[in-house]
Amino acid sequence: MAAPAPVNVEALFSVKGMVALITGGGTGIGLMMARALADAGAARVYIVGRRVDVLQAAAASINRPSVVVPLYCDVTSKVSLESIVSVVETDAGLLNLLVCNAGVGGPQVRAPVPGETTLEEWREMQMAGSFEDFTNTFRVNSTSVWFTAMAFLKLLDAGNRKGNLPGVSSQIVVTSSIAGFNKAAPGGWAYGPSKAAATHIAKMLSVVLPTWGIRANCICPGLFPSEMAAPIVEAAGGSMTGSSVIPLDKNVVPLGRMGDEVDMAGQILYLASRAGAYLNGNTIVVDGGRLGKFPSAGY
Repeated sequence: MAAPAPVNVEALFSVKGMVALITGGGTGIGLMMARALADAGAARVYIVGRRVDVLQAAAASINRPSVVVPLYCDVTSKVSLESIVSVVETDAGLLNLLVCNAGVGGPQVRAPVPGETTLEEWREMQMAGSFEDFTNTFRVNSTSVWFTAMAFLKLLDAGNRKGNLPGVSSQIVVTSSIAGFNKAAPGGWAYGPSKAAATHIAKMLSVVLPTWGIRANCICPGLFPSEMAAPIVEAAGGSMTGSSVIPLDKNVVPLGRMGDEVDMAGQILYLASRAGAYLNGNTIVVDGGRLGKFPSAGY
């Protein structure tokens, strides 16, 4: 048997010519992904969100004006989603990668203190919370994932038909969170369940969408620099300012630091490129071991 040809590692992780769209692409993990894809050769990276000034600043920071396109979109509105579909259809005519990344932290409620918080106090704290805020967390973090995916199916199908990325079929990547597996709920009592729902939606998509040649995978990050992570990091004694590597106590994250831009670039380039082309239905936990410090969901 003839020896296999050497693997072209540069081509293996290339996204040259890719057309991608990232919801919540103006800050945090979404911006990290957008920068990674643009730097790795993507033809178009649409970053969408509700704060146009933030999106424009993000695009300017990447400094690839012919590649990174900021667009207003409210992912909780079907009308807004359809308007962005029309823009992308007119501009590029297809989509190879959809990243459902938009999210909110939801209401923050103090956990009970063993031996101090009474049942009555705990109940009153929960009942004082906003029903609407709790529900909105699911609206953004999970419901929008489903409708964003549905909105862009035709363009993802067009990406497969175009075949502009040999060996790589169209894909949806859902940004969820380790909070979806963490029963201690440090991110709030609405946030974790909403992210568990997002992870499950990605799993459901991975079962039905291969019928049309579209894959779905899920990234579950731990602590990365973002607006949502700031309260948790500060509560753990860390700081969101300073060096590019943000140290944390190893009792919080066993690797002793937050995730950084390179860590997230590695995940999205692996999934989006030929390197991850055989992945479907996967959940990638990238958290420096943090989940191991909590009681997990057990499944």
